[in-house]
Amino acid sequence: MDAIEQDWRFAELVALSWIEPDLSVRYAQDPSRVLAEFGLHVNDDGTTPDLPPAPELALVIEDFAAASMSLGCTTGCVGCKIAAN
Repeated sequence: MDAIEQDWRFAELVALSWIEPDLSVRYAQDPSRVLAEFGLHVNDDGTTPDLPPAPELALVIEDFAAASMSLGCTTGCVGCKIAAN
């Protein structure tokens, strides 16, 4: 396996650890085993790379189903104005 493929596999591990907290916990407990699951190996000196922390993202989920139909007409859409009349 070349260095680029190794980088991609580690990037996949990092991304999955951000969305699957149990994977991050398993990595903290036994990094060698988790690395092996991704086809990666422990460094020759026995060290394993740290997983970077998940980025803090602000996620807002709006309830668009509750929006009134007249709100869409404020965009100036000709089709909306015709449908509203």
